Amino acid sequence: MTEAGGGRPIEQYLDELVTALSTRRPRQLRHLVAETEAHLRDDAEAAMADGLSVEEAEVLAVSRFGPARELAAADDARMATPLREVVRQVATTALLLGGIAGVAIGISGALAALIRALAGTRALVDVAPGQALSAGDCARWLAADPGAGSCRNAAVADWATETVVYRLAAGVLGLLCVLVYTRLRRRAASSSRWPVLPATVTNTIALTAFGAAGVWTLGLGVDAVAASSGHGSGQWLSAAPVALSAAAVFGLRLLGNLRRGTA
Repeated sequence: MTEAGGGRPIEQYLDELVTALSTRRPRQLRHLVAETEAHLRDDAEAAMADGLSVEEAEVLAVSRFGPARELAAADDARMATPLREVVRQVATTALLLGGIAGVAIGISGALAALIRALAGTRALVDVAPGQALSAGDCARWLAADPGAGSCRNAAVADWATETVVYRLAAGVLGLLCVLVYTRLRRRAASSSRWPVLPATVTNTIALTAFGAAGVWTLGLGVDAVAASSGHGSGQWLSAAPVALSAAAVFGLRLLGNLRRGTA
């Protein structure tokens, strides 16, 4: 393919196209400009073969191609993600992050069980100062644990068991969600039917959620240590390190996305 002398009309068109596509990623921009230039050069050469001058051939090629801004707008429309795809991305991302959150809760349940075994039930949960236990609840707790000796002991034992068991159950459910997500991704790898939101968005959501949960549970745990001599702090301090660790992982991933300039 010969170089059109000077190429002023085509070069001007490509300059306008680059300006209109200034928000594109470098690789996308290069590919589109290269493809556009190839088509323009081919049209110009065909026109020159029919007897037109270089200038006339390039003007004709540019006029046939249409305004650069219309080309950029058409490419924007082509690249826009359909609403159905966005909904699918949100649902799949929710499945993944929900599964990870469930696994994290399960891990905190294991830590809660460890705290209960090492420091006792009241270190994990306790009756809050001023909290009244109803007669009906006491009867139910004592019936379930006749050896507790008191309503308070029976209530605390019941709450501690629920804290551990419910969290472990959430962990199992979270693991199932992760497995379902993994299977869906493998089955649809070729068609990308189950994509997730961009990595930057996903990592930002996870960092925010886990960070907020970690700070909140840590604050409640520290408050329990200061106000109740540590009684009941274990339910919070078993969750805080897990949430903060997850936040740190997603924070590092987000930092990597930003430094690489990837979505």
